[in-house]
Amino acid sequence: MKLLSHSNGNSSSLEFASEDIEIVRQAILDLFGEATSERHITYSTIEFGGERFLFQNEWDDACLIASTEAGLNLLLQIERRLERRLSETIA
Repeated sequence: MKLLSHSNGNSSSLEFASEDIEIVRQAILDLFGEATSERHITYSTIEFGGERFLFQNEWDDACLIASTEAGLNLLLQIERRLERRLSETIA
């Protein structure tokens, strides 16, 4: 799992393995409540925490893409929560 800033400076993405979709979904639920989603042909839009994200799942790599600073902050919260969970599991 990694959080990337895109070269255009206007967006960022939280990238994770497809098998981690459920733990990311649970982190979103725990942090922000129920998310709403809308499917499109090659992506979905997901809304939680007052922000809208693009969700893509290609080549066994899933990602949530934020296009605002507020969205980036929500992705950071998800990443931190999952990193803590992973470190607790290892310890």
